[in-house]
Amino acid sequence: MDSKQALLDAFEQMENERKSVCQKLSEFSDQALSEKPGPDQWSVAEIIMHLVVAETAALNYMRKKLEFGGHQRASLGAGMKQQLLNFLISLPIKFKAPKVIEFKETQGLTFADASQKWEAVRMELFTEYKKLDSETVGHELFKHPAMGKMNLVQGVKFMRQHMNRHIGQIEKTLKKVA
Repeated sequence: MDSKQALLDAFEQMENERKSVCQKLSEFSDQALSEKPGPDQWSVAEIIMHLVVAETAALNYMRKKLEFGGHQRASLGAGMKQQLLNFLISLPIKFKAPKVIEFKETQGLTFADASQKWEAVRMELFTEYKKLDSETVGHELFKHPAMGKMNLVQGVKFMRQHMNRHIGQIEKTLKKVA
């Protein structure tokens, strides 16, 4: 399969999952989606906002590399990094969000606001992905804060696994607050 088509297919899968989770969450009250289950724990809206910040960082990195150049074809090791990342975040171990993707202001954050921002960043990602040729898709245009550079298909596979990890967190949060 062509690498651009692989990217668009992986993105479509991830986007369908986002739409599905947002549809399910729309059945809950604003209060339940904004309530923290405990101290130092995120509300559902904050979990969504974390995903927005992470995906925005990926978008900004890609745009910067495309604008200024200096990107090259992803190494064979990039695929191993992506698989290792996906394995690690599938484990029931709590990880602290990297500083680069922390968000500060959550006062008054609603699920509606967070989900609207999530949809917007996804549409921006899709628009950028559609512009790329197959050769460029294979370049190091995704960078994980801890594991480094990967190609875009690997990046989307990681973002999908990251999102699904947080969907599990959302489900646990809702059991505590709803």
